[in-house]
Amino acid sequence: MAEISYMYQKQRREFGRPVEFQNNDPEPLFEFLPNQQLKDEYIAMDPYEREIENVPSLSEYGTNTAKIETRPKGQTHVEGGWPAAIDYTDLDDKTKYRKKVEREDSYYQTCKDLMERHVEKYLKQNNAIDIFEEYFVDPTIDLASGPPSAKTVTVFQDPSEVKRTVAKLSWLPDAKKIAIAYCNMKFQDGADGQSTKSHVWDVTNPNCPEMDLLPASPLCCLQYSPKDSHIIAGGSYNGVVQLWDTRKVGTPDLKTQHPDSKGMQVQFEKSVIDDSHKDPVWDLKWLQSKSGEFLTVSTDGQAFIWDVRNLAKPIEAETVVLKPSDKVNDGGPKGVLGGICIDYDAQVGGPSKYMVGTEQGTVLLCNRKGKTPQDKISHCYHGHHGPVYAVQRNPHCSKGFMSVGDWTVRIWTAEDAQLKTPMFTTYYHKAYLTNGTWHPVRPGVFLTTRMDGVLDVWDLLYRQTAPVLSVQISEFSLNTLQCTAEGRHVAVGGVDGNTVLLELSQGIHTIQYDEKNTIEQMFVREASRDRALLQRAKERKSKGRKKSAVQQGRDKDTLDDVDLEGLTNEFISAVRDREEKDNNVQKELEEKRKHLMKLIDEGQEVPNED
Repeated sequence: MAEISYMYQKQRREFGRPVEFQNNDPEPLFEFLPNQQLKDEYIAMDPYEREIENVPSLSEYGTNTAKIETRPKGQTHVEGGWPAAIDYTDLDDKTKYRKKVEREDSYYQTCKDLMERHVEKYLKQNNAIDIFEEYFVDPTIDLASGPPSAKTVTVFQDPSEVKRTVAKLSWLPDAKKIAIAYCNMKFQDGADGQSTKSHVWDVTNPNCPEMDLLPASPLCCLQYSPKDSHIIAGGSYNGVVQLWDTRKVGTPDLKTQHPDSKGMQVQFEKSVIDDSHKDPVWDLKWLQSKSGEFLTVSTDGQAFIWDVRNLAKPIEAETVVLKPSDKVNDGGPKGVLGGICIDYDAQVGGPSKYMVGTEQGTVLLCNRKGKTPQDKISHCYHGHHGPVYAVQRNPHCSKGFMSVGDWTVRIWTAEDAQLKTPMFTTYYHKAYLTNGTWHPVRPGVFLTTRMDGVLDVWDLLYRQTAPVLSVQISEFSLNTLQCTAEGRHVAVGGVDGNTVLLELSQGIHTIQYDEKNTIEQMFVREASRDRALLQRAKERKSKGRKKSAVQQGRDKDTLDDVDLEGLTNEFISAVRDREEKDNNVQKELEEKRKHLMKLIDEGQEVPNED
């Protein structure tokens, strides 16, 4: 008898696939029938009452305990694996080291050995189990699926008795602490004995500040160093800049001089007042450098660059006077312009370029590499009817930047000599706008604050005519705002001294599918449209000039070619000939009339003449 066999072929990885569940109709497994014998033995009791109490007896006690103030302390974890000579916070150093290693001969041999040793093993594993199979795919967040919202997480109140305006905010990179600068912005309105302290707050403890920053004059701006999170730079109302190291806590005599301090006093260094700004330092930004440099602007019309190694005076060669040349200004405000805000992002605009918003409504694009003072200001953008309180490049689209001033927000095309007008402008709000910022994660979202205490959230991907969310934060004017790096939270400060921490809804802080490309295409399309309109206007103007010149040339050529004197003589001669001819005809008619009258008087027959 012949043996019958069948070969069953199947891929190895199909044996390890997960279980698949399917919907089936209900199927009875076992059936319990009623027992008549038990039913006959059942005796119904009516009525039947019984009390059951199973709750244990408890007693309540209360006591008052003393309040315990906690002060959390943490440990800083840094990036490891680099040689001691390499600064892991400097991108240039890491890039140079990578290139150096890649040029070595042993680099390729090491990569080849790793491939031969491990790649074959993982390929065999992939034949058994599909490691690229996605079991759970995250759904795309749709803004239309739920209304945008923002909820209050906590409020940081100014601990001073006289409440001061929140001038500036700066987040620690891990968003666990926030530095807040407090300053009375009204000119000559400082009360006697008013506190000049600013504070560093722990997000989890809004009751008491963690550290106190005590300058000689109130701070108008401050910012954490991106290279060292323990360093804070600040600019004061009297024009002096300070530098704090949070690892250096103040000595006991500082605590004795200021016994009302609730946090730790931090020692600081400051510049010499004679070599500092002459007006308040309104904004400050750290620059990309190896030594540690930061930029400050003031309404005295100067932009200073400071080196942390010598904070006594600014770098003289890097000082920029905010006075654009007539060639660049193009009909804007004349003279020295007062700086109010700065934008600097080495990853977006380049390490040598920064933007300054002025109190005259002009935005200046400056370049540190300019050889002459005129070359250091390369572009001017005019359009606002009042001071520019915020200017910032889009973190994801380098060619677009935003400016906030008067009652509008305007989005411009950067570094384009042809386009001098904004490509997008919001409607004129009823209240004055005081600040604004791009969302750090979503390219099409920006936030603005208003003088009536409202925070507006705009989403260009969803709607361009109105904000998608407006939140009433306070009854007082809002002054500043700052988002965390992940974009989920935003801190908003007002003139009443309160800083409100808000949590944005998922539809606002989660990036949408292909949002970056969509916003970039929107900016490119609007810029192309503006260029086309500008070119068309130039062509019309040029065509009108050419037509006018041709007409003038034609008239001129006609007058030059014709002999006016000859024409005049011919005209006069023709007129005279005509007059002489008319006179002769008139004489002949007069002679005939006299002859006819003579015939009539003599009674003779008048001849009929045709």
